[in-house]
Amino acid sequence: MRIVDLEEAINEKRAEMIEIGMEKGLSCEETVVCSQELDRLLNDYRRLTAKQGRFNSTLFQENLLTVIPHLLKLLVRPHKLLLPYKSNRFF
Repeated sequence: MRIVDLEEAINEKRAEMIEIGMEKGLSCEETVVCSQELDRLLNDYRRLTAKQGRFNSTLFQENLLTVIPHLLKLLVRPHKLLLPYKSNRFF
């Protein structure tokens, strides 16, 4: 897979994870699975860029700017994300 394709897949998976997390909660199994898939993509990206001897730090910077507003919402209203999934199963 090319770096450009991998960057696009990472951005799509990150957006999907944020959307699922905001809708269903952070402890939802679907959110956790999506997060694990994102981790795999990020590890593939790290391996690929290490092999090529370069690291695209702009990808990290752009994605950080995308995630910050969502993290602020989480900090301001954490109860809103966890309310639908209050159960002893995750706590």
